[in-house]
Amino acid sequence: MSKGRTPPPATIDHAAQLRDRLGKAAYEAAFDHEPVPWAETDERRRERYRVIGQAVMDVIVTKDDRRGDFSVSSIYGYKNQKPYVNVEVSVSPMQMSPAKAREIALMLLESADAAESDAVLIGYARDVLDLDDRGAAQLLDQFRKYRDKQRGAEVDSA
Repeated sequence: MSKGRTPPPATIDHAAQLRDRLGKAAYEAAFDHEPVPWAETDERRRERYRVIGQAVMDVIVTKDDRRGDFSVSSIYGYKNQKPYVNVEVSVSPMQMSPAKAREIALMLLESADAAESDAVLIGYARDVLDLDDRGAAQLLDQFRKYRDKQRGAEVDSA
């Protein structure tokens, strides 16, 4: 090497390292105690556990080109009589544009508000209008449809 120069960095095979870590995790999970430490296990057995670890990883991580779906809705807990915000996410982790993040934040705020107003409406239907659970649920359904109609069409900000 000439003065002032450093050798090029060694290439790191991250995929192979991940595969080995997955295999080790599967191997260690298969036993209450390790019969033989991972480093001392024969290569054929290690490869078998790498395949198992990779299979688990393939099931957990989706490999399609879907955009992450994120939906939010207000719900009312029938048993505990409390409002909730229901959040459903199809892909995690996910990256999004700042506009999409603002859209999601607005969805959460709107659903939190809707959940609280749903709870007030249910209470009003029971206490003031003297409706049973079924009648209150029907009124809530009509109210939600009307609210959705008043809010207008959805906007795609992705």
